[in-house]
Amino acid sequence: MKNNYKYFTIICLLYLVQTFLINFFLDIYNLYYSYYSDQFSQEHVNQLLENKEEWSWVGYIILPLLIFFRTSLVSLCLSIGMFFYDTENKIKFKNLYRISLLGEFVLLLVGFSKLFFFYFIKTNFTLQDLQQFYPLSYANFLDFTKIEPWLIHPLQTINLFEIGYFFVLVYGLHKLLKNKYAKSFEIVAASYGTGLFIWLGLVMFLTLNIS
Repeated sequence: MKNNYKYFTIICLLYLVQTFLINFFLDIYNLYYSYYSDQFSQEHVNQLLENKEEWSWVGYIILPLLIFFRTSLVSLCLSIGMFFYDTENKIKFKNLYRISLLGEFVLLLVGFSKLFFFYFIKTNFTLQDLQQFYPLSYANFLDFTKIEPWLIHPLQTINLFEIGYFFVLVYGLHKLLKNKYAKSFEIVAASYGTGLFIWLGLVMFLTLNIS
């Protein structure tokens, strides 16, 4: 259990460092200023940015909760998959949670890759460019102006980091169960894969209703 606390703490700290670096090196304040300047008066823009800066600390507090929520959901999916596919092995939830935490280290690379891309490669960018870009994703080859908003997130999910995350789960389960690799692949595909499709469906539904 101690390892779980250690991994969770390290992941939270890395996400916080990542957020700070992106805000600092990509000059997020000016990006928001440029974005809002095209829509509102300067006074209104200044007020919006002041409010955003005043409440920025909330995001840092919510971040660990979001990480805990995501890793717990993934662990729950794996637990359900274990129940239906491998009833002979009684694996504790904390062990499945450790696998989902290890997978988070793959997802951490997304933010750092974004930072690298916009700081060193595409240095002239807008807030929309930053929000729509997902490293190593199929969506980067598409024109977002011709895509319905509710399709953007599912298309961004088709990326190499997501594939890497999937195989970390498979390998972690394989090492935990000491079974055939194909069996672990099947369990993760059925459990995490189903959970991912449900999540994407929910996001698409909410996007459609909001827009």
